[in-house]
Amino acid sequence: MRIHRLVLDDFRGVGHRELVLPDHGVVVLEGANEVGKSSTLEALDMLLTEKHSSRKAAVLAVKPVHRDAPSAVEAEISTGPYRFTLRKQWHSRPATTLTVHAPRAEQLTGDEAHQRVRDILTETLDQDLWDALRVLQDASPGAARADAALSGSSALAAALDAAAGSAPVDASGERAQSLHAAAAERAAQFWTATGRPTGRHRTCAEELAAARTEAARAREALDLLSDDADRHAELTADRADVQAELTARTEEATALAALVADLAGRRERLAGARDRAAAAARAAADAQGALAVRRREAADLAGRTAALDQDVARAAELGPAAEAAQAEAGAAATAAQEHTVAQEAAAEAADAAHEAVRRAADRAALQRVRRRLAAVAASADEVRTAAAAVAALRVDAATVRAVEAADDSVRRLRARAEAVAARVVVEATAVEVLVDGRPVAAGTVAEHAATRPLSVDVAGFATVRVLPGADTAPVADELEAAEAGLRELLAAAGVEDVTAARAAHDERRAAQAAVDLARAQLSQLTADADADALRAEAERLEAELGTGPTAGPTAGPTADEDDLPALRAAETAAREAVQEKRSRGRHLQTTAAGLARAADRLAHELTALQTRLELSRTEVATAAGRLATARAAAGDADLERAAAEAGDAAARTDAEVRALEADLADQDEATVLRRAREVQTALDALSGRRGELDDALVLLEAKLSVMGGEARQEAWDEAESRVQRLAEEQAGLERRAAAARLLLRTLDRHRDTQRRRYVQPFTDRLEELGRTVFGETFAITLDDDLRIVQRTLHSRTVAYEHLSTGAKEQLAVLVRLACATLVDPADGVPVVLDDALGHTDPERLGRLAAVFEHVAPTTQVLLLAPGPGLHTDLPGAVVLRLDDGPGEGSGPAVRTPAAAGASTG
Repeated sequence: MRIHRLVLDDFRGVGHRELVLPDHGVVVLEGANEVGKSSTLEALDMLLTEKHSSRKAAVLAVKPVHRDAPSAVEAEISTGPYRFTLRKQWHSRPATTLTVHAPRAEQLTGDEAHQRVRDILTETLDQDLWDALRVLQDASPGAARADAALSGSSALAAALDAAAGSAPVDASGERAQSLHAAAAERAAQFWTATGRPTGRHRTCAEELAAARTEAARAREALDLLSDDADRHAELTADRADVQAELTARTEEATALAALVADLAGRRERLAGARDRAAAAARAAADAQGALAVRRREAADLAGRTAALDQDVARAAELGPAAEAAQAEAGAAATAAQEHTVAQEAAAEAADAAHEAVRRAADRAALQRVRRRLAAVAASADEVRTAAAAVAALRVDAATVRAVEAADDSVRRLRARAEAVAARVVVEATAVEVLVDGRPVAAGTVAEHAATRPLSVDVAGFATVRVLPGADTAPVADELEAAEAGLRELLAAAGVEDVTAARAAHDERRAAQAAVDLARAQLSQLTADADADALRAEAERLEAELGTGPTAGPTAGPTADEDDLPALRAAETAAREAVQEKRSRGRHLQTTAAGLARAADRLAHELTALQTRLELSRTEVATAAGRLATARAAAGDADLERAAAEAGDAAARTDAEVRALEADLADQDEATVLRRAREVQTALDALSGRRGELDDALVLLEAKLSVMGGEARQEAWDEAESRVQRLAEEQAGLERRAAAARLLLRTLDRHRDTQRRRYVQPFTDRLEELGRTVFGETFAITLDDDLRIVQRTLHSRTVAYEHLSTGAKEQLAVLVRLACATLVDPADGVPVVLDDALGHTDPERLGRLAAVFEHVAPTTQVLLLAPGPGLHTDLPGAVVLRLDDGPGEGSGPAVRTPAAAGASTG
C-alpha cells in the first residue's frame, strides 16, 4: 500500500492541511508539539475504518472546539492493483465519496463506498503488517515492542518462506495450498479443534449405539409374542357386541329416512308455492307501478301548466318594475357624482386653511428664533465682558495663598530674630534722634531689635552703630530673604500688602461668578441648539415664508392672518365640513350602489324568467305529447283494472303459501331431523369401532399366523445384522481418523521445524541493519514467533526486557525497516514512526540515517518529528514542515529539502 495524498479539514486542531507524498523514500513531517502530527495518522485510520454516520466517542472527539464545522478527511491510496481517492465527512452533513481510478473506474457514495474500500483492503492489504510497521506516540517510553505482531503477517511469512527456499510461489504471487492445509482439512473431517469426533466419524458411532438399542427391543418383542393370542380373543368378543348394536341402529335409521323424505317433498311443494306467490306479487307491483307512473305524469303536466301561467303573470309585473328601478338608480348615481365635486371643493378649502395655519406657525416660530438669537448674542457679550474683567485681575487663590505663606514666614523669622538679637532702647529728650534714618520724637522711647547693623544719630553730634552678634547673622539673613520674597510676590500681584491681596482676590472671585452666571445663561439658551443651528433654523423659516431678515427680532404679527387661534378654528371648521361631505357622499354612494344592485337584480330576474318561460313552454308541450301517446296505448281505466286483477292473484298465492307452512309446522320437522342426525352419528361411531376392531384382528391374526414366532425372529435377526455392519464401518472410520491425526501432528512438527529455519533470514537481515547502528559485534536471538529474546553487543548478552529505553526504540525501528526490506514491494505498506527516537543519542541517530538511506529506494517511510533531528543527516529526505496557523496545527504543510528543514526550528 502507498499513500499519495492526504487532506485534513477541521480535524481536531487542524484547520486545513494537504500532504502530497512520494511513492518511496523518507518523508519527514516536522512540527512543534500539538501542531497535529499524530492527528494526521489518526485521521488516516479513521478514514479507512469509521463510517461517516458513526457516533462513536473517538469520532466525536475529533470535532474542532474552536468553531462549529464538520471534520473531513480525503486520501489518495494505492494497494495491490487498485488506486482510489476516498473522502469522508463527519458530524454535520456526513457523507462518503469514493473514486476508483484503477484497474477500472468506479464512483460510489455512502455506505456502499465504505464497504467497497473495506473489501479492497481485505483483498489486498496485510492488516497485521500495516499494524506492525508503525511506532506511535505512547505515554510510556519504549512502550512499542520491537517485534509486535510480526508473526501474524502473511506477507512477511511469504517473504521468509521464499528466502528460506521452503515453499513455491505461483505465477500470480500467491502461495500454493500447502500439504499442511490439506492434512488439516482431512483431519477436520474426523476431529474438532478440541479433539472430539465429528462428521461421519461421530454420526456412525451414534447410529451404532442406536442399532444396538433397537436389537435389544426386538429381542424383548420376541419374548412378548404370547401376549398377542390373549388379545385376539378379547377383540373377537368386542366385535360381536358392536355388530349387534349396529344392526339395531340401521333399522331405526331406515325408518327415519322415510320420514325425512316425506318432509322434503312437503318443503319442495312449499318452495314452489312461494315462487308463484313472489311472481304474483311482482306482477301486482308492476301493475301498480304503471298506474302510479300514469298518475304522476298527469299531475306533472298539470303542475307544469300552472307554473307556466304563474311565470307569465310574474313577467308582466317585472317589466315596468325593472324600468322604474333603473331610472331611480341613475338619478341616485347623478346625485352622488355632483356631491363628489362639492366634496373636492371643500377638501381644497380645508387644505388652504391648513396652509394658512402652517405659515402663521412658521412666522411665530421665526420670531421666537430671532428673539432667542438676540438673547444668545447678549449673553455672549456678557461672558466676554466678565471674562475680560477676570483676566485683568491677576490675584487668584494660588497667589493669595503664596502671599499669605510668605507673610507668615516673614513674621516667624522676625520673631526668631528679635528673640536672639540685642535690644536697643532709645529715649529722646530734647534733641532729635534718628534710628536708621527714622526719627524718634522728643520725649518718646523707641525699642529696636539689633538683628542687623543699626545706626543711631543724635542731632548731628554723634552716631552710634550697633552691630548684631555672630549668632544673629544667620537668622537675619533668612529674614531679609523672606522679606525680599514677600516684596516680589506683592509686586507681581500689583498690591501693597496681604490685606490688599485678599481684597483683590475677592474682587476676582466676584468677577468669575459673573462669568459663570453669564455662561450658565448662554448654556441654557443653547441647550437644545447652538447659535449656528438657530441661525440655520431662522434661514430655513425665512426661505419657506419668502421673507428676509429685515424684521426686528421682537416684531409682532403684521396682519389678521397671523391670528393663530382664529386660523386654527377656521381650519377645524373646514375639516369638519369635509368630514360631513365625505359622510354624506358615502351615504349617497351607498344608496346609489344599493339601487343599482336592486335594478340589476330585477333585470337579471326578468331575463331568467323569460328564459324559463321558453323552456317551460317546451317542457309542457313535450309532457303533453308523451301523456297522449301513453293513453293511446293504454287508457287510465285499463291500467286501474289490470292493477286490481294482479292484486287478487297475489292474495290467492299468499293464502296457498300460508296453508303449506301450517301443514309443515304440524309435522315437527326439527325433532325428526335431530333424531336422524343422532342415529347417523351413532352408526358412524359403531362403524368406526368395528373397523378398528377388524384392523386390530387382522394384525394379530397375521402375527399369530407366523409359526413359532418366525416374524419376531426375522426382526431381531435384521437388527443384529445392522449392528454388525455399523460396527465394521466404525472400525474403518477409527483407523482413517487416527491416520489423519497422525499425519497432521507430523506435519505440525515439520512446520515448526520450517519456521525455525525461516527465522534465520529475518535474523540475518535484522543483524545486517543493526550492525550499521550498533557496530560489528551486534547480534540478536529470535524465538519461533519472531520475538527478540536477547541482544549481544561486545560479547555481552542482555535480555530484551533489561535493555535501555533508547536501545528498545532503536530495535523497534530496525525490526520494522528489516521487515519492510524483506516483504515484496507489491505486498508492502508504509513504515510510520511517530516521535519514535526521542531517547536516541545524536551519534546513533546519525548511524540510523544510513539505514534509512538503504531502505528508501523501495519503501515509503513516514517520520514524524518535533524538530530537526535524524533527517538532518538524510539529504534525500522530503521534509514537510507543519506550521501553526489560525488554529492549533492548522497551518499548511511546507515542502522543503532536508537541509532547509534542518535549518528551521
